[in-house]
Amino acid sequence: MELRRLEVLSDGEVKQIHEATLDILENCGVQVQNTRMLSLLEGKGLQVNHDKQLVRFSRTSLEDALSHIPAEFEVYDREGEFAFTLGDGKPKIAAGHNAVFWVDAATGHTRPSKVSDVAMCARICDQLECIDVIGIPVMPQDVPDPQKTLLYGVKATVRNSRKPIYFSTDSCQINRAIIDLLEAAFRGDLKTQVYGISQLSPTSPLYWEEGVIDAIMDTVKTGVPLAILPEPNAGVSCPYTLAGLLTMNNAECISGLAMIQMLKPGAKVMYANSWTTTDMRTGAALVGSTETTICRIAAAQLARFYKTPSHTTAPNSDNHAHDEQNSWEKTLSMFCSVGAGHDLIVNCGMFATGMTFSHEQLIMDEEISAMSRRIARGISVTDETLARDLIEQIGPRGDYLTSNHTLKWLRSNEYLLPRVSIRGPYAVWQAAGAKDTYLLAQEKVREYEQLPGSPLAADRAARLDEIISSF
Repeated sequence: MELRRLEVLSDGEVKQIHEATLDILENCGVQVQNTRMLSLLEGKGLQVNHDKQLVRFSRTSLEDALSHIPAEFEVYDREGEFAFTLGDGKPKIAAGHNAVFWVDAATGHTRPSKVSDVAMCARICDQLECIDVIGIPVMPQDVPDPQKTLLYGVKATVRNSRKPIYFSTDSCQINRAIIDLLEAAFRGDLKTQVYGISQLSPTSPLYWEEGVIDAIMDTVKTGVPLAILPEPNAGVSCPYTLAGLLTMNNAECISGLAMIQMLKPGAKVMYANSWTTTDMRTGAALVGSTETTICRIAAAQLARFYKTPSHTTAPNSDNHAHDEQNSWEKTLSMFCSVGAGHDLIVNCGMFATGMTFSHEQLIMDEEISAMSRRIARGISVTDETLARDLIEQIGPRGDYLTSNHTLKWLRSNEYLLPRVSIRGPYAVWQAAGAKDTYLLAQEKVREYEQLPGSPLAADRAARLDEIISSF
């Protein structure tokens, strides 16, 4: 059987959070700094205070809106071919997005990111088995127009990989320009087929900025799915307790999902979360803490309660180096995200609280992801895998090394093949140069540098340039 899904909330506790959320949205409400959305919600029968830009959601309106959310949706690659289904119970993994700095593979030093880094990241992701989706890893700093930095990152990504895209911005104009770029690169129909997913976020506590609402209203018309990702900070923009953190995230997320369904019933959405806890000694916001990982498990339970595909961030670390802390924070956050059953897990390649990216970290995170998915897949117990007849046939003191059964399962997915993990005797490792996993990841990067990725057809590539030039 497969690994039982991890849970940290009872059914009763999930309902307590749900009830608290309904009370907050009905009695306190959320501030929506957008006159178009306020008018639309008022037309739907919601209580709207235009002077305070405050909206209160009745329980009936929330229950009706949430009932229209699709429980799953299909995703396609750049060439219009089916890639996977989000919401089918099998977690999908994505490279991270929107970092600023890059660790240079040649020098080991952190530096501003470049468009060439993004292009190489896309080519590497194209080869990695456990990377299903590509986030735009950084907003490259070497572009001629800083306002277009994310657009150059999108262009570099879609030109070098077929895999589906995940992106986020707080600008309606940039969000729409990215959708235009995806539409130009995609060989399908964005209105009916999912190639990219847009992430948009409220501002905690309980506040929706005008530009974000504009982006939501514009994106819904294009058919591109929206991941609504609140980012409350425990003790700063929400209660310090984990239950309070979960409730604030839930209230903000549900308010966004409900508004989207009121705009377009049946629109594809994701219940998302990327909360932070706070180190009150330093004021640092943390994404790799033990407590954020506990909340990742709870969030998957809440998403299932609402029958909504879920997204969380992992593997996460707050450390600035590729070291043991980095490893344990990333492994725990990824394993718990996979084990809890999240549908889309985004952040491979990132560390330093999401500010820094490296190709080596991407390679190592992909292996952590592969390990987590293998553990979650569990053990298949059948007559063939039990091998009772084989055990009786070979008997005491026999040899399984050359049996057909061994040869068959050797070539199966029964065992996970390592990417950069070190295995074998000390003498063999020493003779090979005594390289640690980071150095082995560097070697993998150099191997991938020689591969072409999946180049985009010239006519579509030219269209990308036109879109960016005219933005």
